[in-house]
Amino acid sequence: MRLRFRTRGGPVHGWGNIFRLASFADWCRKRGHRDCLFFVEGPPAVHAWLRERDFEVVELPEDTSVEHEEAVVVAHGRSDVVIMEMLEVTWDRQAMLRRHADRLVVFDDLCDRACCADLVVCGQALPSTANEILSAPHTRFLTGPDYFLSRPEFLAYADRPRALRQRVSHVLVSLGGGRYDVGYLKCALALRDPTLQATFILGYANHGRLAARIQQILPSARVLGGVGDMPERLWATDLAVVSAGYTKLEAALTSTPAVMMSVQWHQIPLASEFSRVSGMRDLGYMSYVHPREISAAVAALQPRSARAAATRAARAVVDGRGFERVYSAIFEGANLEGAIFAGEPSL
Repeated sequence: MRLRFRTRGGPVHGWGNIFRLASFADWCRKRGHRDCLFFVEGPPAVHAWLRERDFEVVELPEDTSVEHEEAVVVAHGRSDVVIMEMLEVTWDRQAMLRRHADRLVVFDDLCDRACCADLVVCGQALPSTANEILSAPHTRFLTGPDYFLSRPEFLAYADRPRALRQRVSHVLVSLGGGRYDVGYLKCALALRDPTLQATFILGYANHGRLAARIQQILPSARVLGGVGDMPERLWATDLAVVSAGYTKLEAALTSTPAVMMSVQWHQIPLASEFSRVSGMRDLGYMSYVHPREISAAVAALQPRSARAAATRAARAVVDGRGFERVYSAIFEGANLEGAIFAGEPSL
């Protein structure tokens, strides 16, 4: 079976799409799907990261047009399944990819557009799926944390017994690998309490200048780039400040006491809805958060009882079995309970 993966990532768009799609592709390889090819927009670091994991990569120019992409796709032959995750999931791009594949699957954390893919998977708790009415009649939607594509390495920490310290002494800050300087710097200002040790994980892009600015504000901080042991770091910390994208779900899965901050506009409704269903504190959008609000959130979770209650509530929402459910839906035709079927457009 010929599987093709389409994505985009790097400093501007973040690395979440790359990590998640590569993890799912590896999941497929381990189940016998050996013919896996990535079509990728992004800087050389993204291509190198994928190749280090033994994936074949076709490099697309940044902001590639649908017409140019179609020529590249045609040159590589028809696919059995194309799985796509990127911000620019336009109708025209979906329609083009679907013309050259037996089935098109879109991983989307927003569902904020009309779709013509065969299957749309969203692991986020959404305010609504109102755009289903604008989508093609054949499009099937699977939404909610049950379909969160947690990377397998996080599952090793999902049910590991965890003892919370009496008080918070270490805070982990992980907002993603994009240009989220505003959020990181505000966290540095908020964590100048001498009783706290902070670790900042900035991602795989070159953040040398940002790291220097963080340490000017908070000389005691440990500032790292991309790390390969993120699940263990979440599990070991007393408290995390995380992005409102998928990192909040990884924190919930590992029973990590956490507060979330939106670092992209589209994360604002996702944070609000996840806070409603899980109780995780939502700090708001990074440009409008004051450092004192971050400090107050840390203080509110200082008591062990508060952190224990917060982790229980968030963990109840995320079970970590999304890979199984999504794989089954794509390759085994499972009729999953809770699936949403798009109806006929009624404009």
